[in-house]
Amino acid sequence: MKAFIFPVLLITILLSGCKNTKTTQDEAIPVNLSEITTKAPEMMGKLIRIEGMVEHICRESGKRLFLGENSFKVLATNAVPSFRVEWEGSDVIITGFLKEDRVDETYLANWEKELKDGIQLQLKEATHTYDAESKGLDESAITTQFDQIKGYREQIAAGGKEYISFYSLEIESLTEKK
Repeated sequence: MKAFIFPVLLITILLSGCKNTKTTQDEAIPVNLSEITTKAPEMMGKLIRIEGMVEHICRESGKRLFLGENSFKVLATNAVPSFRVEWEGSDVIITGFLKEDRVDETYLANWEKELKDGIQLQLKEATHTYDAESKGLDESAITTQFDQIKGYREQIAAGGKEYISFYSLEIESLTEKK
């Protein structure tokens, strides 16, 4: 009897390991783009689907896309390594996983110190390019960065938490709507 159970168990394990676990766009939870930041805490770690118009694509790296009127940030991944500038103005359906970046006083103090010390920053990939880039500002300008720091401190003070959250989507797939 033991000789019979072991091969059956082994075959079962092997077949379950071959199961296709790739997620599809149909399995993603649809989230309205206008509600994404309010629903973000409950959506962390889940595959979601959002729809909207591509407002801007980073010309320098092609690794950031801004969606909708509120310029929601979508990040390139191994699944979609870069975005094409031709997609600007296109309506798209995007699936992916939410990412949260927290900005707190420690983060702001370090950023401010780096600016004052004249340290060359790799700003294009850093968290603190959210506002500037989405608004088309020169995020490498020192004054723009100091203005962002001041604005973030005001948001933290008004928000009742010791940090502010920025949400972005790490992309799994993109489909252009026709």
